[in-house]
Amino acid sequence: MLAVVGSVVALLAALFLTSDGLGQWSAGVLVNIGASVLLVVPVYLLNQRLDRRIERVRVETTSSVQELTERVETFEQEVERRIDDVAASVSSRLQEESRQDVAAFDALVETPTRESFHEAMRRANELGLISPRRGPRVCVSEEWRIFVQVDYDPDPDIGRDFEHIMFTVEDFDGAPIELILWSADLDAAEVLFRVGRAVQAATAAAKLDVKGFLGGLRDLLTVANSHPSRRPILQLCPPQWAITPERLVSYGDHRAYGVRIYNLENDNYLATMIGEKPWVDRDSFDEARMAGSALRRRLQVPEF
Repeated sequence: MLAVVGSVVALLAALFLTSDGLGQWSAGVLVNIGASVLLVVPVYLLNQRLDRRIERVRVETTSSVQELTERVETFEQEVERRIDDVAASVSSRLQEESRQDVAAFDALVETPTRESFHEAMRRANELGLISPRRGPRVCVSEEWRIFVQVDYDPDPDIGRDFEHIMFTVEDFDGAPIELILWSADLDAAEVLFRVGRAVQAATAAAKLDVKGFLGGLRDLLTVANSHPSRRPILQLCPPQWAITPERLVSYGDHRAYGVRIYNLENDNYLATMIGEKPWVDRDSFDEARMAGSALRRRLQVPEF
């Protein structure tokens, strides 16, 4: 403000200094000084205002950026926390389902009821441990080579007079001898009694080892649940080999080692793939080889 007032005074003074040469020169100097000040001061004031405005915008921008950064960090932390919560929930549920799978298979022996049998077969079907085309079978008479096959249908046809579970007493080659349907009016004791009578009819009065049959079914499902290559399982040949529709697969202390079903009659191939392996249980493999070949003919597995 003082500079503006001074420049105005200089311009007014110039009006009175025009009488002689020196006065004209002094008037010109005052005019130039006054005009310069009047031009510079507004520009200076404008620059000052712009600087203050820029500073204010910078402060506001810095504050906004910091606030936005904090929001982003908070959001990322929230997302990460939610992901961790979801992962923990999924892991916990999967572990619980696995525990219930094992408990359901054990219940076949510990608490054999119609409900526990259905639950075990339902879980086995959902996990792909058994095949809807042909269920697994358990040897109930080694002397007579008699088996009991268990079929599970998760979605029976409406109007058909059968339940989800059916037992088939069959010979070594898989030919059916007698079928026992597990209808809703039968409990476990009654249906297993009928299975035992069918086994007696197929043998020389051999008794059905109920505990051995249920334990064998439990072991079969447990082995199938131990590795994807052992499913869907058709039969166990303890203590080392399992039969699936496509291959024989080892189980137990060794890693899963498979032999294609269509190679079971190739002696040269088996001599190379099996004969040179000291860990192979020959009795278990020979039993699996014979049973696998029989089931292959029953299932009509093609060669590739």
